[in-house]
Amino acid sequence: MQPEPPSGGTRAMFVSTGAARWDVRLDNNAVCTTPCSVVVEPMRYVTLHSQERTPTHLELGYLPPGDVLVQAKPRARGAFAVGVTFTSLSGLGLATGITLTAVGCATDRSTMCKAGLITGAASAVGLYLSIDLLVRSLPHVQIGPAQASPYATGNTVGLAGRF
Repeated sequence: MQPEPPSGGTRAMFVSTGAARWDVRLDNNAVCTTPCSVVVEPMRYVTLHSQERTPTHLELGYLPPGDVLVQAKPRARGAFAVGVTFTSLSGLGLATGITLTAVGCATDRSTMCKAGLITGAASAVGLYLSIDLLVRSLPHVQIGPAQASPYATGNTVGLAGRF
């Protein structure tokens, strides 16, 4: 049973949605490792640091008062690799499309002009989708009201929230 948080304070449950574990830090001082529960006084700055070879830092800032559940989501490595690769390739396709359009339309070569427009348009859509995939694959955190919700991380299974 956790003590009641001070006035304006937060009772927070920290969990990881993947196999990665995160260190919870208050004002840059480590207090626990996920999954854990902490009472956070008002105006304490909260960050999460992954326990990896090249750690990731997620800044939560100041938590809202009351009971909250903080879920840390690590980087989706496969989606990140695909996003980087397709961003590069579709960027090159866009540059090619712009070049073909500029040369083809300027020299009255309608076939080259049309090919450039098609290549540019398809590559622009691919670039947009690749960047979107890249951004969605980055690590992030979700902060929500504490309710009973199950979590599973590696060898740990539990039920987080207030009962």
